[in-house]
Amino acid sequence: MEWFSNLISYGLAAAGVVFVSTNSIPVSNNQSDNLSISPETISQPTQTDTATTSPRRLSVTVKVAEPTDLKITEGQEIKQGDIISDRATEKTRLTSQQKQLQLSLERLKAASVTPPTPPAPTPLVKALPPVSYLEHEAAVEKSKAAIASITSELDLKKQEIDYLSQIPNLDPIILEHEQTKLAELKRNHTAAVRDYQLAMGKLQTAKDNRKYQEYQASVTEAQRIEQMNQSRLNYQRQLAEYEQRLADREFQVSQLQARLNDVDNQIASLSVVKAPYSGTVRRIRWLGQSPDGSLTASVTLMVNGRERRGLQAPEFDTDPAGTGDRELGTGNGEQ
Repeated sequence: MEWFSNLISYGLAAAGVVFVSTNSIPVSNNQSDNLSISPETISQPTQTDTATTSPRRLSVTVKVAEPTDLKITEGQEIKQGDIISDRATEKTRLTSQQKQLQLSLERLKAASVTPPTPPAPTPLVKALPPVSYLEHEAAVEKSKAAIASITSELDLKKQEIDYLSQIPNLDPIILEHEQTKLAELKRNHTAAVRDYQLAMGKLQTAKDNRKYQEYQASVTEAQRIEQMNQSRLNYQRQLAEYEQRLADREFQVSQLQARLNDVDNQIASLSVVKAPYSGTVRRIRWLGQSPDGSLTASVTLMVNGRERRGLQAPEFDTDPAGTGDRELGTGNGEQ
């Protein structure tokens, strides 16, 4: 019975060893599943060495703009880190476009838009001085008084002549002399009436002149108000044009900035694919053309035996400097 119990113990120990060996998984094969990769480059190892982490044959899928962007040929020996594809032509074109957009953007931002000058205040019209007709009215009153005085003298002279004409045997020379005085008074009366009319005319002329001055002042004030309104309207129109020019410039700046950002993103996406291992390019097969015009090629690389012994799978270069160059990693699965 002792030998039977020992036999059972050996059997259980052997079963435990087999269970542990069947559930162990190499860590290096799972690390490659967590690696991020550029959407333009895919590598697929088709055959691996169970003794190491490096593949015997590596298939790399790249996207290029032109066939000349592929820097390798079939049968070529390459070393680890050699460039497989580099979209240099497209990168040069995008870099030139980037510089042109940057220059246009700088010029547009540097261009100044001059705001309109506010209109100068319209000068005020000097008010008319207060009017006075005292002088003319005094002349009128003086002429009226002269007329009244002469009229009174005329009446007295007429009465005197009538009285003398009734005296019998009156010397005719006396009557003739009084008639002469009457005629002179009449002439003075006529002159006084003319002076009165002249004074009245001057008074009316002064009033008419004042009315004309007031009319001219009202016309000048109306023209001033019209000029002020026109200046204000012109300023509002120029201000609206100025704001429109500012809005147009901001729109152009935003458009140029959007185009520049798009070009920057395109340049950043142009990654340089490098060989992860040294080996021989066995085959290059063109897979087709994408709707954007890019070409897709599959490169089969036979890895050197000594490269596969004792090497760990290289990881992607995260490119902290922002150059856009990446090295392709490998493993079991898509890269």
